[in-house]
Amino acid sequence: MADNRSLKAGTSPRPANRPAGGRKKPAGGRTASEPELSHPDDARRRLRDKFLFTLLQLAAITALPAALSRRLWADVWGGVRPRAWDGAGHYAAAQIYAQSIFPDTLGWTHAYFAGMPFPNFYPPLYFWLIGLLTASHLFSLDAAFKLVTFTPVLLTPASVWFLSLKVSGRSRLAASAAALGCVALMLDERFIFLLPAGLDYFSTFQIGLYTQPLGFVLLVVWYAVYSDARQPTWKVAFSGVLLALTMLANFFGAVTAAVLTAATLTSDLFHYWRETDRPRRSAERRTLIAHAAIPLLAACFVLFWVVPVLGQYEYFVTKPYVIEAGQLVTPYLWAWYVLAAAGSILWLRNPTRQARAYLAACLVLALAAAGATIIAPRWFPLQAPRFLSTLNFLLTLPVGRLAAAGFRRLAALLGEMNNRSRGLSLKRARYTTATALALLVVFILASPSPRWGQARAFYGEAQQGEMRDLLTFAGAHRGGRYLVEVINPILTPAYADASFDARSLNAYLGSQGNETLTAVFHEDSPNALVMLPAVNALSNYPDSFGVSSALADDLDFAAQPLSKHIERARLLGVRYVVSRTPAMKEKLAGESSLGARHDFGWWSIFELRDEPPPRARVLPYRPALVVGAFTLKLRRSNEWSFARLVEEQFADGWFDVLLARSPEVKIDRLHNLEQFGALIITAWDYDDEGRAYAILKQFAQDKELILLSDGSELFKRISSSRADFPKLEIVERANTGPGEPMDALQPTRHYRNNPVRQAWESIRLALDKNKAPVDGSVATVVCELRGDKISLVPSPELAGAALPILVSNTFHPNWKRDDGEATYAATPFYTLTFAGGPVTLNYGRAWYESLAAWFSAGTLTLLCVYLLMTACMANRRD
Repeated sequence: MADNRSLKAGTSPRPANRPAGGRKKPAGGRTASEPELSHPDDARRRLRDKFLFTLLQLAAITALPAALSRRLWADVWGGVRPRAWDGAGHYAAAQIYAQSIFPDTLGWTHAYFAGMPFPNFYPPLYFWLIGLLTASHLFSLDAAFKLVTFTPVLLTPASVWFLSLKVSGRSRLAASAAALGCVALMLDERFIFLLPAGLDYFSTFQIGLYTQPLGFVLLVVWYAVYSDARQPTWKVAFSGVLLALTMLANFFGAVTAAVLTAATLTSDLFHYWRETDRPRRSAERRTLIAHAAIPLLAACFVLFWVVPVLGQYEYFVTKPYVIEAGQLVTPYLWAWYVLAAAGSILWLRNPTRQARAYLAACLVLALAAAGATIIAPRWFPLQAPRFLSTLNFLLTLPVGRLAAAGFRRLAALLGEMNNRSRGLSLKRARYTTATALALLVVFILASPSPRWGQARAFYGEAQQGEMRDLLTFAGAHRGGRYLVEVINPILTPAYADASFDARSLNAYLGSQGNETLTAVFHEDSPNALVMLPAVNALSNYPDSFGVSSALADDLDFAAQPLSKHIERARLLGVRYVVSRTPAMKEKLAGESSLGARHDFGWWSIFELRDEPPPRARVLPYRPALVVGAFTLKLRRSNEWSFARLVEEQFADGWFDVLLARSPEVKIDRLHNLEQFGALIITAWDYDDEGRAYAILKQFAQDKELILLSDGSELFKRISSSRADFPKLEIVERANTGPGEPMDALQPTRHYRNNPVRQAWESIRLALDKNKAPVDGSVATVVCELRGDKISLVPSPELAGAALPILVSNTFHPNWKRDDGEATYAATPFYTLTFAGGPVTLNYGRAWYESLAAWFSAGTLTLLCVYLLMTACMANRRD
């Protein structure tokens, strides 16, 4: 066989039968020191064996955590439906989405909070996959739910193995060690945060953080592909699709992907700047362009969801949620961080190209989590524990590198590896492998029993008795909304099971067609600011996680008489109060406003004697229009805004004149003021002072104008000309700062002397004194809800009169009247409109949201066409 190495000029090839040095080959055709040439079948056999060994290795890594927690997996796969803390809410939302919204990615449900958008503010991939599998008729809803939820959990160790193999120089030993570290993080209670934060088994199964494993698996698979310096066209497209799916799967995975992308691009820029060789510099430029194109391509794919989120973000109720590391991290996790730091230093002594970027991204995530209390803006829904959980799993790679180095050192000490042969195999390192396996077994046996020993992940068939009876009763009683008591599993350990049942009941009432005041998705609806406190007042545990509410923070509101809380709940549409704790049932039993009582084991349902207000009604008095600031994000106790005044009106319990929010904040641009009975100015914003003055002067001739004191020139001008404003009322507001953030999970302060509450008392007196009655307020309005359509048909005697009609449906800007007339948000956060004849409201995308959806679809279509053309051209060349 001829030597196929390149020949130097002026030389001739050696005869085929003569080896180097002029020696003749023996009759066998090779020297004693020359290896026998491989037969093609031998190469295929070795490739097949390697592939089978890899499959066996991945199967073992995947099966290990399932085997160690087989009892939990048996409960999960054999369970009827989730009982987990947030899991029941995810299941119920998935059922609603699959049955009434899919295949659209944005929709509306009337099940919770008097209606809310879903999954507009939540990455939709998880729900979309369940809807797709269900719509295929190949899977039932339960099967689709379990498949989408638990397959990523099983694949998490294997995905970490794959990532480590790609990033750490194709070291199978380091990849296996990283995967085993991942198993420890998932199962061992010593490595789980004191507060559930996602990815571990307790967070997934017992708490129900179902979407995080899906997002994490997509994240690591994407980065394993993305980190490769060689990016042909098909891989760029594949990476773009994977990144888009990561962004659509989980918010925390999307932010982590952004950090990894930034680190990779920074590394590419450094390599491009440092390289001086022209061909290599050209290759570095192509790598940089490919890595920059992938996030741009992914951004085009997800515009259909990102644009609506950004456009509607004003209505997203949220606040940062930060916990100090000392209150979260266990001692074993601190040891984990030490091992990761040591492994990172060891890795950087002989790094791969991807190592520096990967470790830099981990460092940025660590610094961000450590400094979350400083860097978290009030509008960003930062949850430091959830990011820190993702970081812990990413750190399995440097820990795996450290473990692999220790394994090699042990093999060298045992004489199973020498400097001339750095390779390792099970056959060669059998004593080292046996030692490592023994240590692993000891570690597993020494781990404490998991905290999910009394599993509450799923309902078994025998555990549904009371729940089934409650849901059956609710299916036959739909005369109003349900208020389900919230129970604290920590403060009341005796009712730990009941606390899970209460959240499950709340979720499943909505999924079967009833309506409840609350749901797990607090941030989706502005009504959460008042409905959560209303439920807390009739519960043994205040629950205000994820929202910033003055009522939830107010000790005085919580201390009001129970009868007043019940009446407010009735005005929110409640007809049925579901209670579990004996103390609360005893309090409710003594209330005269409650009638029939229905007992189901430990649970009781109380019916209110009076029916709730109709779904739509004509208001007895014209509402007051509030012009000023509007925020639903992390708020402060002394802030002046529409939401803050609504909270004061709700706490007061006086609803004769409802407050309506003006979508226009500039005074000189206000219009349709004739429809309102009063005008309240809390913020002084205008472009034309003269026009603003004229508008307010005209309004104050026959309607109440309430101005909160301010230092603006317009206010000073009006104050000095009070004679020109017959119906003017000036409310002095204290010159105080914005106050403390309202971020407590339960009431912490008294608001009786709060400057906003004191100002509200003056506003109420002015509104009560000058109420504008509505002619025809006793007339009725027939309201029909059909998913994304609301039909209003007033009584015939109202024809032609633009009267205020309040619909107990959460206001959202994507609800549009078919005739183009305006709608407003009104106390608490219902929908207000003015009409004298039939009106239809439709929920759908805004024009720019539809444009973004078409752009995403067009990008995907063009990419598929381009890849097809590229493949055809390649086939022609071949």
